[in-house]
Amino acid sequence: MSVNLVGERGQVTIPKEIRDRLGIKPRSAVIMEESGDTLVIRPARTVPVRVYSDAFVRQLEVENELRPGERERILAKWKLKKR
Repeated sequence: MSVNLVGERGQVTIPKEIRDRLGIKPRSAVIMEESGDTLVIRPARTVPVRVYSDAFVRQLEVENELRPGERERILAKWKLKKR
């Protein structure tokens, strides 16, 4: 346990030993949760997001197009109705 001061802008320094143990690096995202009179700070797990360009989305749409009659054959095979 450590006692830290809150700075004028609301900042708190997480001790290096704790940052190292939890893998918190500069600019890492953390989650802050309030539980009664307790503040819990824990590392956030993030997933990189890929942003697709309009051209790439159009390419995917073309590659994914069904050949003429293919949709009907699939629907018939699975005995599904057209929507």
